[in-house]
Amino acid sequence: MSRMRIGSLLVGFLTILIAWSGWTTVEPGEVVVVRRLGRTLPEPWGPGPHWIWPLGIDRSTRLRLDEVRRLEFGLPETSGPLNAPGDGEYLTGDLNILRARGVVQYRVSHPISFVLRSEDRDRLLVRMTEASATRALATRGIDQPLRSGRSEIAREIQTSLASSADALDLGVSILGINLTDARPPIEVEPAFAEAQSAQSERDRKLVEAASLARNMRPATLASAGTRIDEANARASRSAEMARAQAGRFLTLLAEADRSRPLTIRRLYRDALRELMPRVRRKILMTPDEPVDLGLFGSGNSDQ
Repeated sequence: MSRMRIGSLLVGFLTILIAWSGWTTVEPGEVVVVRRLGRTLPEPWGPGPHWIWPLGIDRSTRLRLDEVRRLEFGLPETSGPLNAPGDGEYLTGDLNILRARGVVQYRVSHPISFVLRSEDRDRLLVRMTEASATRALATRGIDQPLRSGRSEIAREIQTSLASSADALDLGVSILGINLTDARPPIEVEPAFAEAQSAQSERDRKLVEAASLARNMRPATLASAGTRIDEANARASRSAEMARAQAGRFLTLLAEADRSRPLTIRRLYRDALRELMPRVRRKILMTPDEPVDLGLFGSGNSDQ
């Protein structure tokens, strides 16, 4: 076998080997950003087989679009020589110093922009998040991040960070911000703890008072309704009695106009009929018999 033939076989083998080694497969949920001779291709490669030029002509970067990435910002868990003295410290709107730490969650949204900013992307995101946190905390008092205002602050930081990331074309989508820790400086932490305890006690009493008011309101309304009904019933009875007495008086007045002596006699008998049951001692006399007052006795209360 001649040398030329052997060389041709070797060249063919190497060509086949190089061609075979250039094939790559992109998995579902992945994209590949390709830079050919230093210039990024306009579109990333999607799932499926692709061929990459070997020998450094093409350089590829794989990215998962469904991966949730995390970055920590603010107060470091363990201070080191690379941490600045004021790392994680923020000035609140009431001129207190707050030490806070949180986590940024994001996902790749524009692969080409993401790859082009790969060298300083994470550091830039952290600084932008800290700047957004500084703006959000500067408009609030220290009680909000220490108590129940963390979620609202996190949403404001997320909105501001997403706007800044879009303006700089970082190729990321901000999924959420979580403030994992917020505390006052160590020197004044006991005083803040006492203040928080007092505020918690106040809130507890307010909740108990509101609960008691809610529980007492139905009973109070029911009692008020019962008293109103009783008063209305008494008023109705009094009005009916007054109307009845007025009707009786008008009837007597009409009878008196027709026959005055007869009406007076009737009133006299009605008065006797009402008074006689109250008298314990009764004496029967004839119409022409004189009355002896001594029969009743002096000062006798039974007559």
